[in-house]
Amino acid sequence: MYDVIVVGAGPAGSMASYMIASTGYSVLMIEKKKEIGFPIQCGEGITQFCLQYNKLPEGNWIKWKVKGVKSVLPSGYYFYTEEPGYSIDRAGFDKWLAERAIERGAELVNAKAKAIEGKAGKWKIFTNEGEYKGRIVIGADGPSSNIARWRGLLMERHYLLAYQYKFDAKYMKQMDDKWFSIYWHEKFRGGYGWVFPRGEEYNVGVGGVNASVSQLKSFCKSIGIDIDKKKEMNKGVIPFAYKFVSRAQEGIMIVGDAACMTNPTSGGGIQAALASGRISAKKAIKSLEEENFSITLEYDREIRKTPYLHPAHLKCARYLQKWKNEDWLFLGSILHGKKFTDLTLWRSFLAGLKHPSYLLRAREMLTIRKAMKINQKYGW
Repeated sequence: MYDVIVVGAGPAGSMASYMIASTGYSVLMIEKKKEIGFPIQCGEGITQFCLQYNKLPEGNWIKWKVKGVKSVLPSGYYFYTEEPGYSIDRAGFDKWLAERAIERGAELVNAKAKAIEGKAGKWKIFTNEGEYKGRIVIGADGPSSNIARWRGLLMERHYLLAYQYKFDAKYMKQMDDKWFSIYWHEKFRGGYGWVFPRGEEYNVGVGGVNASVSQLKSFCKSIGIDIDKKKEMNKGVIPFAYKFVSRAQEGIMIVGDAACMTNPTSGGGIQAALASGRISAKKAIKSLEEENFSITLEYDREIRKTPYLHPAHLKCARYLQKWKNEDWLFLGSILHGKKFTDLTLWRSFLAGLKHPSYLLRAREMLTIRKAMKINQKYGW
């Protein structure tokens, strides 16, 4: 019997496995993918804060460094969010995280979890490769969140869709390689298009409630990119709004995408996944040390207090789904060429005097400002 079974070897699962195995407890990671990190379902961007907060060194999976995010609005207006970040090789990053855990003593098996039975201290995970027993289970099984569903913790799931092409940099010379460029438009319904420089290549994609291949093709055409030059396509789903009874049960914790830690406005989830993995590991270690599995219940309370699950994020995303181009133009008129931190309450008020209808939407505007400020401080 293992002390901890971690279902899923993505960033959250591997971070939890690394920390727990480092204390000497036995850890089994169950990963359904034949090769960790594939297929890629990510824009492959992280912030400098993500590495610093999680005490991760810069590895050879870093492909390019950027100054932050450049938000491009329908009229050509733009503004900046200064938060240094990196384009990464996501598959290489995920493999590196898993290898760290294995080096500390965690075991890895390639299998698909099919069911869970038992109780705290005596869990049994059934897979296509056999049965595995563990005292604590951490569900890091991605957007499907099967462990949470099987245990009755997850009641409702809503996803965003994402589609992405990769292009060689020689076909993208018109693009700014100093920033991650985000394109906002009413056609994305709160989602956005993106252009992420990666040194010798670029990721170009669209994501949102109505994202599609045809929308991606249209987006590429609108910014002057020849889609016939694409060399690869990726697609995936992004957790958007999950309704949980709880993200923990006695002896069980749900982390990462499985816990809907993904930011509903930006779609980013790596930093939040790593943070949830760290918190779950601390609770697991304390539970094992004290032989008290009810300590895992504390995980739900603690994770809900993190900035990654601040209610402003989902409220902001809901507001932006209804925004029209005239709303983006209003924001652009305030911030064009400036940094997002220049959006002071006073500047917003003065702009509202010129457009009184926005003063009536003060709560909406303040919520969006709040969510964006959290993003800037704690990562996209």
